Formats: sequence, structure tokens, C-alpha cells
Amino acid sequence: MIEQNDASESARDVLHRLALKARGMSGADVERLVRDARQKARRETRPLAFADIHDILTSARPERPQPLRWRMAIHEAGHAVARLVLDLGRVTAVSIDGPAGGYTEGETPTMEAETEQFFTALLVIRLAGRAAEEEMLGSVTAGAGGSPDSDLGQATELAVAMETALGFAETSPLLYRPVEDRSSLLAYNPLLAERVSARLDAAYERARDLIHRSSDAIRVLAGELMAHDTLEGMHLVAVLREVRKRMMSEEPLT
Repeated sequence: MIEQNDASESARDVLHRLALKARGMSGADVERLVRDARQKARRETRPLAFADIHDILTSARPERPQPLRWRMAIHEAGHAVARLVLDLGRVTAVSIDGPAGGYTEGETPTMEAETEQFFTALLVIRLAGRAAEEEMLGSVTAGAGGSPDSDLGQATELAVAMETALGFAETSPLLYRPVEDRSSLLAYNPLLAERVSARLDAAYERARDLIHRSSDAIRVLAGELMAHDTLEGMHLVAVLREVRKRMMSEEPLT
């Protein structure tokens, strides 16, 4: 039976904190973690405690230096503020404490008209983290890229779809061309690559302008991330209320 160390916290709150720390781990990873924690408790001839699991979760993750944490906070705040400025859904969680780095989660309206403007706004949001680094820190890192699931990977995939499958190409918009191998298609079709790159460039410039005009709001949100690592629930609602007071708005999607 797990004993709670701090009686002032409910078991639900503690479990929620542990779940946030374990975010991104596989089921096998979690099973191994609990098994290791139980072995530790047995060696010390005591019941398993929440702290055992928490200690293993934190010890397995290298401590990030403060400059890196600030960069991550600026990056994730850029994503979140872009979503607020463009009025595209609700921000549900922002963190710089994920196993693989930071993350920003949001709920995009399912009933939004899927116009070219809508998809372009998604591109802006996806690129806003990198734009925030460049505008506010004067440099960018490889964190926005590196894998198909990265910001750049997802933005490129969407831009390709807009040109090949969603009907928004300037030339032959009615021609449906499903993409199975995006990298090969772009490598062997320089005209398509140029059009996709132009979409990304335009969205990135818009993201940079948005970040520039909302830098005060981003600093507020980044500061809260530095203090708390993860923002969600009512705490996030309160922080975003202050962020909205500081940000410059664009026209919402119509």
C-alpha cells in the first residue's frame, strides 16, 4: 500500500503530479519505474511511498540548466500566445518539464471552417515557438526540428498537404495528389518544394510579427513556466487571463 508523505496533499493531487512527470513514457517504462520503486522500498523494509516513484522519475531526467529552461519557456509560450492571438481554440496545458522537452497542448475547434486561412493559422502556431526564440533570444536551436513529429516536421507536412491534397495550390488546385513519401516528393519536385517553402516562409514571418507585438505577454507566461514547470487547470486559466491583458490581438478567424 502506498503511504502519502505529505498529509496536506490529497492522493489525487500527488498522483496527478506523478502523471505529469511521467508524461511521454510508455506503459513498459511506467511498469519498470514502479518495479524499481518497490524494490527500493523492500530494501529499506518499508511500504512503497509516492516519493520513491517521484525520486526515480526526477533522477532519470538530467537537470536542465537555467538558460535552457528559459529558452524552452520562451518557445512554449510562443506557441501558446500564438493560439490565443489567433483565437484558435483553447490552451489546455503548457510545460517545460516533459521527458523529451516542453510541450503546449490545445483544443482546436472541430466545427471551424477548414479554409486556407484556418490551415495557415495552424502553420503560424506550429512555427511560433521557433519564432519566439529568434525574436526574443536572437538565435534558434534545433529543438523545433529533428523528427517528423517536430514543429518543423508537422508544419512541412501540413504545407505539403495544402499544395497537394487540400485544394489550396495556386496551380492545379483541383488535382489531388496523395503524398506517401513527403521527403522524396520534395526532393524530386523542386517546384513543389519551392511552393511549400514559400508557405512556410510566409507563416513564419507572420509568427515573428505576432511574437514581436506580444513579447510582453510571452515573458509573463515564460516566467510562470520557470516558476512552476507545468501550467494547467485553474492555475493556467489565471495565468492566461493576465497574459491576455498583455498581448496584442489580431483579427480572429472568420
